[in-house]
Amino acid sequence: MPNSDPHAQIARKIHSIEVAKIGLVEQIADVFRGIQSGNERDLAQSLGELIALAYYLGWQMDVPLQAIEQEARNSLPKALSRDSADPADIEFIQRYLQSKR
Repeated sequence: MPNSDPHAQIARKIHSIEVAKIGLVEQIADVFRGIQSGNERDLAQSLGELIALAYYLGWQMDVPLQAIEQEARNSLPKALSRDSADPADIEFIQRYLQSKR
């Protein structure tokens, strides 16, 4: 039977959030290593783990997963400067994310 002590539940939640925050930083470093190595498989794995941790952190912070997906679709053009990214690439990714609904 799970511990129903509210203080213990809060402590576990805080611990989970802290672990996820550390994991995000570590995954960003792994993404940079994957970029530097040029290994597509390693890069895909690191990016996937980064996204998974972002979802987990959002869930732990009581952010609905659908809201995270919606924000990913909506904020792509803001996250990438039109000067640095090909608008066709942004549009392709937005269509891809939209198709995953």
